[in-house]
Amino acid sequence: MSEANEIQSLPPEIQKLITQEVERQLKKQSPQPPEELDDPPVLHAIEPVPRGLPLAVSLYLRLSYSAMPLFGWFFTGVGFLFVLIAVTFIGLDDLIPRTWSDVGKGRITNIEVTNFHINDNKIFAYHFEANDMTNGISYGYEGKYKTNAEVSLRQSGNLCRIEGLTLTPGGWMFPLIFIGIGSLFGIIGLGFPVYSWFAGGKAVRLLRDGIATKARFHSVNPTFINVNRRSVMRVDFEYQVDGETYTASTSALDTTRLTGTQCKIVLYDPMKPSRSVVLDGLPRGIRLDELTGRFCVNPLRCVIPLLAATIVCGEMVAIVVMVVLAI
Repeated sequence: MSEANEIQSLPPEIQKLITQEVERQLKKQSPQPPEELDDPPVLHAIEPVPRGLPLAVSLYLRLSYSAMPLFGWFFTGVGFLFVLIAVTFIGLDDLIPRTWSDVGKGRITNIEVTNFHINDNKIFAYHFEANDMTNGISYGYEGKYKTNAEVSLRQSGNLCRIEGLTLTPGGWMFPLIFIGIGSLFGIIGLGFPVYSWFAGGKAVRLLRDGIATKARFHSVNPTFINVNRRSVMRVDFEYQVDGETYTASTSALDTTRLTGTQCKIVLYDPMKPSRSVVLDGLPRGIRLDELTGRFCVNPLRCVIPLLAATIVCGEMVAIVVMVVLAI
Protein backbone atom coordinates (compact mmCIF):
# COMPACT_ATOMS: atom_id res chain seq x y z
CA MET A 1 0.00 0.00 0.00
CA SER A 2 2.87 2.35 0.84
CA GLU A 3 4.33 1.86 -2.68
CA ALA A 4 0.95 2.65 -4.27
CA ASN A 5 0.67 5.80 -2.16
CA GLU A 6 4.18 6.84 -3.18
CA ILE A 7 3.32 6.42 -6.88
CA GLN A 8 0.09 8.42 -6.48
CA SER A 9 2.07 11.24 -4.93
CA LEU A 10 4.22 11.56 -8.07
CA PRO A 11 3.37 13.95 -10.93
CA PRO A 12 0.87 12.58 -13.49
CA GLU A 13 3.54 12.39 -16.23
CA ILE A 14 5.76 10.17 -14.08
CA GLN A 15 2.80 7.99 -13.09
CA LYS A 16 1.97 7.48 -16.79
CA LEU A 17 5.55 6.45 -17.62
CA ILE A 18 5.62 3.97 -14.74
CA THR A 19 2.30 2.47 -15.81
CA GLN A 20 3.49 2.07 -19.41
CA GLU A 21 6.70 0.39 -18.28
CA VAL A 22 4.80 -2.05 -16.07
CA GLU A 23 2.46 -2.93 -18.96
CA ARG A 24 5.44 -3.43 -21.26
CA GLN A 25 7.14 -5.76 -18.80
CA LEU A 26 3.94 -7.76 -18.36
CA LYS A 27 3.59 -8.15 -22.13
CA LYS A 28 7.21 -9.20 -22.35
CA GLN A 29 6.71 -11.86 -19.68
CA SER A 30 3.49 -13.14 -21.29
CA PRO A 31 3.86 -12.60 -25.06
CA GLN A 32 0.98 -13.30 -27.36
CA PRO A 33 1.09 -16.57 -29.28
CA PRO A 34 1.71 -15.98 -33.02
CA GLU A 35 -1.83 -17.08 -33.88
CA GLU A 36 -3.33 -14.32 -31.68
CA LEU A 37 -1.43 -11.50 -33.37
CA ASP A 38 -3.29 -9.22 -35.78
CA ASP A 39 -2.86 -10.20 -39.43
CA PRO A 40 -0.48 -7.86 -41.31
CA PRO A 41 -2.16 -6.55 -44.50
CA VAL A 42 0.57 -8.09 -46.66
CA LEU A 43 -0.32 -11.58 -45.44
CA HIS A 44 -3.48 -11.68 -47.55
CA ALA A 45 -1.80 -10.04 -50.56
CA ILE A 46 0.62 -12.92 -51.18
CA GLU A 47 -0.38 -15.11 -54.11
CA PRO A 48 -1.35 -18.71 -53.17
CA VAL A 49 1.00 -21.56 -54.08
CA PRO A 50 2.41 -22.47 -56.49
CA ARG A 51 3.63 -18.95 -57.29
CA GLY A 52 5.35 -17.84 -60.45
CA LEU A 53 8.84 -16.47 -59.73
CA PRO A 54 10.68 -14.29 -62.30
CA LEU A 55 14.19 -15.37 -63.30
CA ALA A 56 15.60 -12.06 -62.01
CA VAL A 57 14.28 -12.83 -58.51
CA SER A 58 15.80 -16.33 -58.49
CA LEU A 59 19.15 -15.05 -59.78
CA TYR A 60 19.26 -12.09 -57.39
CA LEU A 61 18.49 -14.27 -54.37
CA ARG A 62 21.18 -16.81 -55.26
CA LEU A 63 23.83 -14.16 -55.89
CA SER A 64 23.00 -11.73 -53.06
CA TYR A 65 21.42 -13.70 -50.24
CA SER A 66 24.26 -13.87 -47.67
CA ALA A 67 25.53 -10.99 -45.54
CA MET A 68 28.73 -10.43 -47.54
CA PRO A 69 28.44 -11.94 -51.05
CA LEU A 70 30.20 -9.05 -52.83
CA PHE A 71 33.01 -9.12 -50.26
CA GLY A 72 33.37 -12.83 -50.97
CA TRP A 73 33.52 -12.27 -54.73
CA PHE A 74 36.16 -9.54 -54.25
CA PHE A 75 38.24 -11.73 -51.90
CA THR A 76 37.99 -14.64 -54.33
CA GLY A 77 38.86 -12.49 -57.35
CA VAL A 78 42.00 -11.09 -55.70
CA GLY A 79 43.10 -14.56 -54.58
CA PHE A 80 42.68 -16.19 -57.97
CA LEU A 81 44.36 -13.17 -59.60
CA PHE A 82 47.51 -14.07 -57.63
CA VAL A 83 47.24 -17.64 -58.93
CA LEU A 84 46.73 -16.43 -62.50
CA ILE A 85 49.80 -14.17 -62.24
CA ALA A 86 51.84 -17.10 -60.97
CA VAL A 87 50.85 -19.52 -63.73
CA THR A 88 51.07 -16.86 -66.48
CA PHE A 89 54.18 -14.81 -65.72
CA ILE A 90 56.19 -17.00 -63.33
CA GLY A 91 55.19 -20.34 -64.77
CA LEU A 92 54.58 -23.88 -63.60
CA ASP A 93 57.46 -25.57 -65.37
CA ASP A 94 59.46 -26.33 -62.21
CA LEU A 95 56.38 -27.52 -60.30
CA ILE A 96 55.47 -30.25 -62.80
CA PRO A 97 57.51 -33.51 -62.52
CA ARG A 98 59.36 -34.18 -65.80
CA THR A 99 61.86 -36.62 -67.27
CA TRP A 100 64.97 -34.80 -68.48
CA SER A 101 67.52 -36.05 -71.00
CA ASP A 102 71.00 -34.82 -71.93
CA VAL A 103 71.04 -32.96 -75.28
CA GLY A 104 74.65 -31.80 -75.41
CA LYS A 105 76.32 -28.47 -74.92
CA GLY A 106 75.31 -24.83 -75.27
CA ARG A 107 76.81 -21.35 -74.82
CA ILE A 108 75.81 -18.47 -72.53
CA THR A 109 74.93 -15.51 -74.73
CA ASN A 110 73.72 -12.97 -72.16
CA ILE A 111 73.28 -12.57 -68.39
CA GLU A 112 70.77 -10.16 -66.84
CA VAL A 113 69.59 -9.34 -63.32
CA THR A 114 65.93 -10.12 -62.49
CA ASN A 115 63.70 -8.48 -59.88
CA PHE A 116 63.59 -11.67 -57.80
CA HIS A 117 65.54 -12.34 -54.59
CA ILE A 118 65.97 -15.41 -52.39
CA ASN A 119 67.42 -14.76 -48.92
CA ASP A 120 68.77 -11.38 -50.16
CA ASN A 121 70.49 -13.12 -53.08
CA LYS A 122 69.65 -11.76 -56.51
CA ILE A 123 68.39 -14.13 -59.18
CA PHE A 124 70.04 -13.90 -62.60
CA ALA A 125 68.65 -14.93 -65.99
CA TYR A 126 71.16 -16.89 -68.07
CA HIS A 127 70.33 -16.78 -71.79
CA PHE A 128 71.84 -19.63 -73.75
CA GLU A 129 72.10 -20.90 -77.30
CA ALA A 130 72.76 -24.47 -78.50
CA ASN A 131 74.59 -25.64 -81.60
CA ASP A 132 71.28 -26.47 -83.27
CA MET A 133 70.24 -22.83 -82.73
CA THR A 134 68.00 -23.72 -79.74
CA ASN A 135 67.51 -20.69 -77.50
CA GLY A 136 66.38 -20.58 -73.91
CA ILE A 137 66.65 -19.02 -70.45
CA SER A 138 67.56 -20.61 -67.14
CA TYR A 139 67.70 -18.95 -63.71
CA GLY A 140 70.25 -19.12 -60.91
CA TYR A 141 72.41 -17.13 -58.52
CA GLU A 142 75.15 -14.70 -59.51
CA GLY A 143 78.44 -16.28 -60.53
CA LYS A 144 77.09 -19.59 -61.77
CA TYR A 145 78.32 -18.87 -65.32
CA LYS A 146 79.91 -16.12 -67.35
CA THR A 147 79.09 -14.88 -70.84
CA ASN A 148 80.29 -17.27 -73.59
CA ALA A 149 80.77 -20.06 -71.02
CA GLU A 150 79.98 -23.59 -72.18
CA VAL A 151 77.09 -25.29 -70.38
CA SER A 152 75.41 -28.70 -70.39
CA LEU A 153 71.79 -28.67 -71.53
CA ARG A 154 68.86 -30.85 -70.48
CA GLN A 155 65.61 -31.25 -72.40
CA SER A 156 62.06 -32.45 -71.67
CA GLY A 157 59.63 -32.19 -74.55
CA ASN A 158 59.92 -28.67 -75.93
CA LEU A 159 61.55 -27.34 -72.75
CA CYS A 160 65.30 -26.85 -72.50
CA ARG A 161 67.35 -25.68 -69.53
CA ILE A 162 70.91 -25.46 -68.28
CA GLU A 163 71.83 -28.41 -66.09
CA GLY A 164 71.70 -27.39 -62.43
CA LEU A 165 69.55 -24.29 -63.08
CA THR A 166 65.78 -23.79 -63.14
CA LEU A 167 63.20 -22.77 -65.71
CA THR A 168 61.59 -20.09 -63.50
CA PRO A 169 63.08 -17.58 -61.03
CA GLY A 170 63.36 -19.32 -57.68
CA GLY A 171 62.50 -22.71 -59.19
CA TRP A 172 59.40 -24.18 -57.61
CA MET A 173 59.34 -21.78 -54.64
CA PHE A 174 57.95 -18.57 -56.20
CA PRO A 175 55.06 -20.14 -58.12
CA LEU A 176 54.23 -22.32 -55.12
CA ILE A 177 54.05 -19.30 -52.79
CA PHE A 178 51.85 -17.31 -55.16
CA ILE A 179 49.62 -20.27 -55.98
CA GLY A 180 49.34 -21.34 -52.32
CA ILE A 181 48.49 -17.91 -50.91
CA GLY A 182 46.22 -17.02 -53.83
CA SER A 183 44.36 -20.32 -53.66
CA LEU A 184 43.87 -19.94 -49.90
CA PHE A 185 42.37 -16.46 -50.33
CA GLY A 186 40.26 -17.63 -53.25
CA ILE A 187 38.85 -20.68 -51.47
CA ILE A 188 38.03 -18.72 -48.29
CA GLY A 189 36.38 -15.93 -50.27
CA LEU A 190 34.48 -18.40 -52.44
CA GLY A 191 32.76 -19.72 -49.32
CA PHE A 192 30.59 -16.57 -49.10
CA PRO A 193 29.06 -16.72 -52.62
CA VAL A 194 28.74 -20.52 -52.42
CA TYR A 195 26.77 -20.16 -49.18
CA SER A 196 24.73 -17.40 -50.80
CA TRP A 197 23.95 -19.64 -53.79
CA PHE A 198 22.58 -22.51 -51.70
CA ALA A 199 20.86 -20.33 -49.07
CA GLY A 200 19.34 -18.26 -51.86
CA GLY A 201 18.15 -21.48 -53.53
CA LYS A 202 16.31 -22.39 -50.35
CA ALA A 203 14.67 -18.95 -50.33
CA VAL A 204 13.70 -19.37 -54.00
CA ARG A 205 11.93 -22.66 -53.26
CA LEU A 206 10.08 -21.16 -50.30
CA LEU A 207 9.00 -18.06 -52.24
CA ARG A 208 7.64 -20.35 -54.92
CA ASP A 209 6.00 -23.06 -52.78
CA GLY A 210 6.06 -21.82 -49.16
CA ILE A 211 2.93 -21.21 -47.09
CA ALA A 212 2.67 -17.68 -45.69
CA THR A 213 1.92 -17.28 -41.99
CA LYS A 214 2.49 -14.68 -39.28
CA ALA A 215 5.33 -14.92 -36.78
CA ARG A 216 6.07 -13.26 -33.44
CA PHE A 217 9.38 -11.56 -32.71
CA HIS A 218 11.37 -13.64 -30.23
CA SER A 219 14.96 -12.42 -29.74
CA VAL A 220 18.06 -10.71 -31.18
CA ASN A 221 21.53 -12.19 -30.65
CA PRO A 222 24.98 -11.29 -32.05
CA THR A 223 26.79 -13.75 -34.33
CA PHE A 224 30.54 -14.33 -34.70
CA ILE A 225 30.59 -12.41 -38.03
CA ASN A 226 31.64 -8.74 -38.03
CA VAL A 227 31.47 -6.23 -40.91
CA ASN A 228 33.28 -2.91 -40.45
CA ARG A 229 33.47 -3.61 -36.71
CA ARG A 230 29.72 -4.16 -36.54
CA SER A 231 28.39 -7.52 -35.48
CA VAL A 232 25.95 -9.30 -37.77
CA MET A 233 22.83 -9.95 -35.66
CA ARG A 234 20.61 -13.02 -35.73
CA VAL A 235 16.92 -12.27 -35.26
CA ASP A 236 14.58 -15.11 -34.26
CA PHE A 237 10.82 -15.33 -34.79
CA GLU A 238 8.29 -17.89 -33.63
CA TYR A 239 5.38 -19.19 -35.73
CA GLN A 240 2.84 -21.96 -35.30
CA VAL A 241 1.80 -24.74 -37.67
CA ASP A 242 -0.94 -27.18 -36.56
CA GLY A 243 -0.50 -26.08 -32.96
CA GLU A 244 3.27 -26.67 -32.89
CA THR A 245 5.70 -23.75 -32.48
CA TYR A 246 8.71 -23.34 -34.79
CA THR A 247 11.55 -20.80 -34.98
CA ALA A 248 12.54 -18.85 -38.09
CA SER A 249 15.88 -17.01 -38.08
CA THR A 250 17.49 -14.39 -40.27
CA SER A 251 20.67 -12.30 -40.06
CA ALA A 252 21.29 -8.61 -40.68
CA LEU A 253 23.57 -5.72 -39.74
CA ASP A 254 20.65 -3.32 -39.34
CA THR A 255 17.79 -5.00 -37.50
CA THR A 256 15.42 -2.02 -37.65
CA ARG A 257 13.34 -3.51 -40.44
CA LEU A 258 13.09 -6.81 -38.54
CA THR A 259 12.34 -5.51 -35.05
CA GLY A 260 10.14 -2.54 -35.96
CA THR A 261 6.96 -4.53 -35.30
CA GLN A 262 6.21 -7.66 -33.26
CA CYS A 263 4.52 -9.47 -36.16
CA LYS A 264 6.30 -10.55 -39.35
CA ILE A 265 5.52 -12.84 -42.29
CA VAL A 266 7.22 -16.24 -42.58
CA LEU A 267 7.06 -18.61 -45.55
CA TYR A 268 7.42 -22.25 -44.48
CA ASP A 269 7.69 -25.56 -46.28
CA PRO A 270 4.37 -27.46 -45.87
CA MET A 271 6.26 -30.78 -46.07
CA LYS A 272 8.76 -29.70 -43.40
CA PRO A 273 7.39 -26.73 -41.38
CA SER A 274 10.72 -26.17 -39.59
CA ARG A 275 12.22 -25.04 -42.91
CA SER A 276 11.28 -21.38 -43.35
CA VAL A 277 12.35 -17.91 -44.42
CA VAL A 278 11.44 -14.50 -42.93
CA LEU A 279 9.97 -12.24 -45.61
CA ASP A 280 11.59 -9.06 -44.23
CA GLY A 281 14.91 -10.92 -43.93
CA LEU A 282 15.25 -11.24 -47.71
CA PRO A 283 17.61 -8.85 -49.57
CA ARG A 284 16.10 -5.37 -49.74
CA GLY A 285 15.73 -5.53 -53.52
CA ILE A 286 13.02 -8.19 -53.25
CA ARG A 287 9.53 -6.72 -52.94
CA LEU A 288 5.96 -7.94 -53.12
CA ASP A 289 3.64 -6.50 -55.73
CA GLU A 290 0.47 -6.27 -53.67
CA LEU A 291 -1.69 -5.95 -56.79
CA THR A 292 -0.60 -9.29 -58.27
CA GLY A 293 0.66 -10.96 -55.08
CA ARG A 294 3.94 -11.85 -56.82
CA PHE A 295 7.53 -11.21 -55.77
CA CYS A 296 9.67 -9.04 -58.05
CA VAL A 297 13.03 -7.25 -58.25
CA ASN A 298 14.65 -4.64 -60.47
CA PRO A 299 16.81 -6.69 -62.92
CA LEU A 300 19.56 -4.04 -62.71
CA ARG A 301 20.28 -5.24 -59.16
CA CYS A 302 21.63 -8.48 -60.66
CA VAL A 303 24.26 -6.71 -62.78
CA ILE A 304 27.00 -6.15 -60.16
CA PRO A 305 26.92 -9.63 -58.51
CA LEU A 306 26.60 -11.26 -61.95
CA LEU A 307 29.58 -9.26 -63.23
CA ALA A 308 31.63 -10.25 -60.17
CA ALA A 309 30.73 -13.91 -60.67
CA THR A 310 31.65 -13.69 -64.38
CA ILE A 311 35.08 -12.18 -63.61
CA VAL A 312 35.90 -14.85 -61.01
CA CYS A 313 34.72 -17.68 -63.26
CA GLY A 314 36.80 -16.21 -66.09
CA GLU A 315 39.88 -16.24 -63.86
CA MET A 316 39.26 -19.86 -62.92
CA VAL A 317 38.88 -20.90 -66.58
CA ALA A 318 42.08 -19.02 -67.49
CA ILE A 319 43.98 -20.78 -64.69
CA VAL A 320 42.81 -24.19 -65.87
CA VAL A 321 43.81 -23.38 -69.47
CA MET A 322 47.29 -22.22 -68.40
CA VAL A 323 47.80 -25.34 -66.29
CA VAL A 324 46.78 -27.59 -69.19
CA LEU A 325 49.14 -25.75 -71.55
CA ALA A 326 51.99 -26.07 -69.04
CA ILE A 327 51.46 -29.81 -68.76
